[in-house]
Amino acid sequence: MPSTRSTDDVEIAYRVVGDGPTDVLFMHGWAGSGRYFDQVVECLDPSRLRMITFDLRGHGDSGRTDTGYTLDQIADDAVAVADTVGSRRFVSVGFSMSGKFVQYVACEHPDRVAGQVLVAGCPAVALPLPPELLVDWFGREGDAARMAEIPRMYASQPIPGEVLDRCGVDAAGVPLVALRGTIELVTGPSFADRLAGMTVPTVVVGGRDDAIFTPEALTEGVVAPVRGARLELLDCGHEIPLERPRELAALIEDFASDLASAASQPEPAALQRSR
Repeated sequence: MPSTRSTDDVEIAYRVVGDGPTDVLFMHGWAGSGRYFDQVVECLDPSRLRMITFDLRGHGDSGRTDTGYTLDQIADDAVAVADTVGSRRFVSVGFSMSGKFVQYVACEHPDRVAGQVLVAGCPAVALPLPPELLVDWFGREGDAARMAEIPRMYASQPIPGEVLDRCGVDAAGVPLVALRGTIELVTGPSFADRLAGMTVPTVVVGGRDDAIFTPEALTEGVVAPVRGARLELLDCGHEIPLERPRELAALIEDFASDLASAASQPEPAALQRSR
C-alpha cells in the first residue's frame, strides 16, 4: 500500500479506488483497518466517487507508534492522507469510534469537509464503557479467532466467514498500545460544546438492532447535537458496513450526489449583489 507521513512523521498507509469527481474519505472502527470497508467500496460507483481508505496509526500497514493517540493527531493523520492524494474537499465516513473522529475533523477543518456520514457513530462526548468489557476486549490482543468474535457478537445479520476471518486477522495485528490509545479517545475527551457551530451536512446511519448505539442513543447523542443532521436506519446490528454494505453504499452515493448538486447551484442573485 502507498503511504504518507503525518505531522509527527508516523507513516500512514492508504488506498485509493476510483476516479470520480467526489472524494470520500473512510475512517475505520476499533481494532480494524481500511479493509473493513472493502465490501462497501465494491458497491460504490468508481466513476462517480473516488474512495480513499486508510489505516489509523498503529493499525494495518500504518506505522507502529506508542504516541499520537489524540484527537488532534488523528485529525492530522486524516488530513495528511487527503493532502497526499490531492483531495481539497471530501465527504468523510466514520464507523463506530471514528464517528467521533470524523466529527472532530469537521470541527478542526470545516473547509475540508463537504459532508459527513456517521455510521453507527460514536458521540462527541466522553463515553464511559464498562471496565469488564474493556478487559475482555484488550485480552483478545493478538488472537485473530477471538477478535473475529467481536463483530459477530454485535451483528444481527449474517456476515460471510471469510470477511470475519479478515477482520480477525487485521484486529490481531493491532498492538495493545493502539487498542488502548484509540478506545481512550472514546471514553475520555469531549468536544460536544463545539457541535452547536457545526454546519457540515450530516447523515447518521444506524442499525435497528444495534446493541452498542441504539437508534434512541443515536437520535439523542449524535443526531440532535448537529444542526440539520438526519438519521437513516437499516435492518441490522452494529456492524453496518459488513452486514448491509450495499444499502450503506447507496446511502453514501445518494448523499454525495445531493451535496454535489447543491454545490453546483448558482448563488441567489440577492446574495451575489450583497458581495
